[in-house]
Amino acid sequence: MVGLFKAVGGLVIALAILVAILMLFIGGIQGFTAGVVAALVYAFWGAAIFAFGLMLEHLEAIRHNSVRQSEMLTELLRRAPKADPSGRDPAADSLDQLEKSKFRFRDI
Repeated sequence: MVGLFKAVGGLVIALAILVAILMLFIGGIQGFTAGVVAALVYAFWGAAIFAFGLMLEHLEAIRHNSVRQSEMLTELLRRAPKADPSGRDPAADSLDQLEKSKFRFRDI
């Protein structure tokens, strides 16, 4: 289904380009300017159909990988460091170390 949307969108865009070229040969520049509006409308809808196909492809990839990502998230939550009984955030130690360091950005 995804491939069908992408193929139809590509064909509509190709048709729009062909209509614009055909109008140029048939009616000269006056025919081209008259037909360019229709060609742009076809090209826009072709791009919209193609983008819809890409969106469906992206949603299929998310659905396909969601089980593995859920398992990875569960494993990360199991490995997460537990809070100290004192209630202090474990990241606070690293912040204290940064405050005490002699590092300055202008030294880079």
